[in-house]
Amino acid sequence: KTPHDNNNIIVAMMLPHPKIMKSTRYRYRRHQRPLVTLLLIATSLSLLLPHPTTAEITTATTTTNRNNNHNNNNNNQQQLCERLPSSLTYSQDSAPADVSAILRVVVEKINRDVTGVVDVEVAWSGAELHRRVGERIVRCTVTRLADSIDGGSGSGSGSGDEGNDAAAVAKQFTIDDHGRSVITQCFEVPFTILDVNECTVPKSNPMAHRCHPPSACVNTLGSYECLCPSESETNNAQSTAGDGEVVALSSFWQTLNSQSRNAWELSLGSSSDSSCPDSPSTHGCCDEDGHSTDGTACRSSFRCPVDPCARTTTKTTNNNTSKTKHASSSAACASNAICQRATSPLHRPNYACQCPSGLMGNGKPCMRNGRKVEPKVQYDGTTPTEETRRALDKGLICGCVEATVDACDGFPKCLGKHEMCTVSSSNTPGCTCQIGYVHDPDYGCVDESPPLLHLRPDPTHGTDPKTGTTHLSQGDRYEEYGIDVVDDNAEEYYRSLKIAYSRPLPQGCLLEVGEFHVNYTVATPWTSPNFVRAKRTVVIDNIDECAVKANVGVGANCPELVAMCDDEAGAMCRDEVGTYACQCPEGTEGDGFRHIRRLREDGGGG
Repeated sequence: KTPHDNNNIIVAMMLPHPKIMKSTRYRYRRHQRPLVTLLLIATSLSLLLPHPTTAEITTATTTTNRNNNHNNNNNNQQQLCERLPSSLTYSQDSAPADVSAILRVVVEKINRDVTGVVDVEVAWSGAELHRRVGERIVRCTVTRLADSIDGGSGSGSGSGDEGNDAAAVAKQFTIDDHGRSVITQCFEVPFTILDVNECTVPKSNPMAHRCHPPSACVNTLGSYECLCPSESETNNAQSTAGDGEVVALSSFWQTLNSQSRNAWELSLGSSSDSSCPDSPSTHGCCDEDGHSTDGTACRSSFRCPVDPCARTTTKTTNNNTSKTKHASSSAACASNAICQRATSPLHRPNYACQCPSGLMGNGKPCMRNGRKVEPKVQYDGTTPTEETRRALDKGLICGCVEATVDACDGFPKCLGKHEMCTVSSSNTPGCTCQIGYVHDPDYGCVDESPPLLHLRPDPTHGTDPKTGTTHLSQGDRYEEYGIDVVDDNAEEYYRSLKIAYSRPLPQGCLLEVGEFHVNYTVATPWTSPNFVRAKRTVVIDNIDECAVKANVGVGANCPELVAMCDDEAGAMCRDEVGTYACQCPEGTEGDGFRHIRRLREDGGGG
């Protein structure tokens, strides 16, 4: 803290040094002119200290004597401040927004307008860092070489010091660490920030408004507000606002707040849907500064209701030659439907589509590839048919269309199978076969396409659906699983199914390798040809009889497949396709099979 102001905290930026820590200095050099040394001072902590003061950006030399002389002359400097003739003028979007930017432009102007500068202390209010619109004065305490003042004795300077009393100036001369004669003086730098119209600048400009359509932007001095549009010309305060120009808050906002508005002319009434709920604008609700963090967030989340039934007109240009206008609304209603807005924008949905008298439908546009249901009426031309009534209740009839008269409505039900009522060209009803069926003199309306036969798969061994092949092995049993007949006439008319095998099936185990076929034929006398057929191929694969054990697995069900080699005598079993062979050990002879007891004619042993 300084001895003169306990509210200022001076912070020097420090950098490590091989031997010591020392203050970091910023030096500005203009060709051969003296160096300007700057030391950054942090902004006053106005929220924590009892008496907030102005934030300062200060430059100073490192010697104690230099600082003491500087402090002793503060009162005289403030009284003798001289204003520079020209002002630093910026638009709001290009104005310096941080300490570094302000430091640079102010010091640059001092160096440009004042000669002999060796030290500059710049005082700048923390509020100015937020691009506040208006004119400000930036006060600078400048230390200059005495030689830069006319005559070096205080008689004047080359930058407008003629008004200073020569004797008073002479008393302010001091000697710095370099043995130079210097003087400390006060200068005021005019700083002007011009308002930017946030409502009219391009969207790419960082100052552009964040109002969400359909809310309108109203420019204010240094900021802007968002305003919900009004349906009444007398309530249309936007025209009073001057179409984006700066407005007088005292009259404009008072007029706006005195207006009587319905729910569609106020922001959405739920805080989860909009900031400033149930308000005509963000004025008095959001932060006055529309570019602060809170101000921007508040305005960007301000939502005015979008009238779903309001039609807006847009212009389109075709090859830069012709222009057409298209009127549309956000409501998803058919072009010939009537849009009815709900009493509150918070209703879901907040509109309804109604068809004009004489038309039927849900009033909503039809989907491009969706199934369209045509409304029909009975003979009286007004009463919907039962099918149409159900479709209307479910909202299945899109758009608003004119219903057609169904001549079959009320006609006696057709008694034949697969028959339906149709209307002839003369609008006469009658019974005909349904689509996909043909009339046969003997069978009536029958499916014109032959039935389909699908092999039922073997649940244990499986059946290839493409080839109809089932793989079994020696020792398996063949089970007949048949076919599925897919035919709309299957349960209505007499027919026959024939199953034929390419070779007789054994009653027990399958002993032979190879394959056989099963043919399924279904008679369809109303088609040509008058039958359909499917084939199953059964492949019997070889099994290794040498591995089959008696009374175990396959050997228990099919003892014929148990190898009868005399293994006790050392015979070896060798598997072959469809059979096996027994081989006697080396040095012996015989067939290698076991001895089988002969049976007597009476059945006894022998």
